[in-house]
Amino acid sequence: MKRLFPILVGLLVLAVAGPAQAAPLVREHYSWTDSFSFDECGFLITVEAEGEGVFMLKAPRADGAPPYFFDNYEVHETLTANGRTVTIDHSGLYKDLRITHVSGTIYQFVAIEAGQPFVVRDAEGNVLVRDRGVIKTTFQVDTLGDTDLDNDIFIEGSNSVLMVSGPHPGFLFDFCEAATEWFFG
Repeated sequence: MKRLFPILVGLLVLAVAGPAQAAPLVREHYSWTDSFSFDECGFLITVEAEGEGVFMLKAPRADGAPPYFFDNYEVHETLTANGRTVTIDHSGLYKDLRITHVSGTIYQFVAIEAGQPFVVRDAEGNVLVRDRGVIKTTFQVDTLGDTDLDNDIFIEGSNSVLMVSGPHPGFLFDFCEAATEWFFG
């Protein structure tokens, strides 16, 4: 669960930021695969995952500000435990809407994620959980004064949800409780 949760959170964050109206500084199609196992729920779960999308950075509206981030993504995960399989599909768009200078090298972001952060299906394709809609968030980032996005630091406690539209059971979702039901129920 510790390994899956950061992936889900990362996808949520990626799905919420995006570009300004200028031509892209960077536009790339990406794809990846991963395979791992974890046992944080008290039993071993094996994951096979693959994803793809289009990532863009757009020029900032103010000198010295960070670029606007955009990610249109799709991820497919197959989880196996106790001889049973479930799939989790993630599909969405993350887009930065507004970036405002706070002070020094700290910036306030307002971003959205639209789509289906996750849909869980059993081996027969029946939907077990569907999380979908639009989430608008705000958070602060310290850019450390450079243009290397890998060095940016998210300011703890600065994030908040501004708007939620659609059913998002993921907000109240206990993965281990649900996984126990899926794989042993």
